[in-house]
Amino acid sequence: MTKAVRYGLVVLLLFVVGITSATSPKGLAELPSDLADSLRRTYRHSDAVQRLSIYRDTVAAREIWLDLVAEDSTYAPALHYLSTIDHNMVRASMYAERAVAADSTNKWYMQNHAMLLIRTGRLSEALTAYRRLLRLDNSEPTTYHALALLYDANGMPYSAISILDSAELRLGYATQLSDIKQDMLMRTGQYDRVITEGEKILAERPYDIELHQRLANAYEASGRDTLAAKMLDKAYRIDTTNLSSIVAIADYYNRHDDFERMFAYETRLFRDSRLSVEDKLRRLGQYVSDTKFYYDNFFRVGGIIVALSLDYPENREVKNYYASHLLAAGEEEQALDYLRRHLDHSTTTPEDYIAVIQLEYAFSESADVERLLDEAMERFPQNIDISSYAAFFASEKGDKKGAVKMLHKTLKLCQKDEERSMIWGYIGDIYHEMGDDKQCFKAYDKALAYNDENILVLNNYAYFLSLLDRELLVAMNYATTANKLSPNNATYLDTLAWVMHRVGSNEEAKRIMQQALSIDGQRDPDLLAHYGDILWALGEKFMAETYWKKAVGRGYDSQRMEEHIAQLKAEPKHDK
Repeated sequence: MTKAVRYGLVVLLLFVVGITSATSPKGLAELPSDLADSLRRTYRHSDAVQRLSIYRDTVAAREIWLDLVAEDSTYAPALHYLSTIDHNMVRASMYAERAVAADSTNKWYMQNHAMLLIRTGRLSEALTAYRRLLRLDNSEPTTYHALALLYDANGMPYSAISILDSAELRLGYATQLSDIKQDMLMRTGQYDRVITEGEKILAERPYDIELHQRLANAYEASGRDTLAAKMLDKAYRIDTTNLSSIVAIADYYNRHDDFERMFAYETRLFRDSRLSVEDKLRRLGQYVSDTKFYYDNFFRVGGIIVALSLDYPENREVKNYYASHLLAAGEEEQALDYLRRHLDHSTTTPEDYIAVIQLEYAFSESADVERLLDEAMERFPQNIDISSYAAFFASEKGDKKGAVKMLHKTLKLCQKDEERSMIWGYIGDIYHEMGDDKQCFKAYDKALAYNDENILVLNNYAYFLSLLDRELLVAMNYATTANKLSPNNATYLDTLAWVMHRVGSNEEAKRIMQQALSIDGQRDPDLLAHYGDILWALGEKFMAETYWKKAVGRGYDSQRMEEHIAQLKAEPKHDK
């Protein structure tokens, strides 16, 4: 066949496809009736491809491919394209699987199928698919990449590393694959390999900051701290403005307790606008949460807090940190003045008011608190937290009934069951303070009806029942649930231990209370007093009295303790 004839046939084919696309929605009307079925399918498939790629007509293309599949369920091209345009991943994966079954030698079909298996969470099947793809074509880096990640996701990091090693042997060095392998070597503790390979790569990539940092991590993990520090310093000197370098070197000196150098870099970070305020607050939170570190480095941390207050004057967390720092420095009035000034701003929130009100309550006159509450309620009349705090303040002043009325009004503001549950819990607490446990428990029942996972209500309900020796099995259930919802909480563990003690399970109560005391650090006098009672019930009288004395030393009322001990000693003895 001459070149001219071949060219003419191509033009004719395009002409036919063009006519069918323009005149027939399914590409059928203009096709000769004597065409073989296979050629007819090819024409129609080409028409669908044209509609999709040129005219972006997905609907018409899908109709043609669905018709083709209806006629021949093994027509792989149509199945493949259906899998690429279907937004339902499960159905798309089914089409892709059928395309591969129809033509198992087409690597494009196999790649698409493997990718869809990943997207639908079928990782074990995806692993099998990529293995098969690797046997079909072992020259594609993306296959090695996907296989390594799948091995790692399936808990086989050493197999992942082996795959990446084979990729390097077959394809040579590839940056992306090498970086993944280095990370996996680090996670599996193969630090010497990271160092050996990293140093070799470094000769080719001398200005790669991430590579320097990875090598530094490997040096540090293997105990070569001097080399780690030098490598981080090199990374920093490559680009002294690189944010990741500053973070890495600051964190390194923090881990090694070299706080003078750490703060030199940390100060730069906190003044850098590229680091988000959320990241800055997260870093600051780590410093102030460690009380010893905070006070040992009080002025340095304070400098960071002051800088944040200048850069983000309206950020509520920043304002709270600054006010807390002033309080820690003994500057209560200055802290109050600072927070008061921010109340006039248009961005003031109910939380801002509550922070000031709490400080006013702790350090000022009641009249100031009342004035602020009135102002807050006028400004935020629908806010549940402010309304609840007003009720709390009324209760603290002795107006318990007035507080309950205010909380009943607050219920009308609630939009969610969690909020209603919270308010009913507050109502129950006030009734308990009033000595009306019947109304208290009714309120708690309503609170749990709205939210059966209200931890505070569960804990308080259990404890108050135990004090009355009523419904102790119910109390145990509530206390157990509270501890499941919030494990390792000393207060909730104390309640559970106390309920166990009241039902006579003192050995279990002792074990639980020991856990509570460990978490609390033996600071809470009530926990110490309860532990003394449990030890007394077990016959460990010397240790019981030791813990009672500790409780008094921590602030437990001494007269109340004397009366309590006298009552215990007067009770008739029972067998353990």
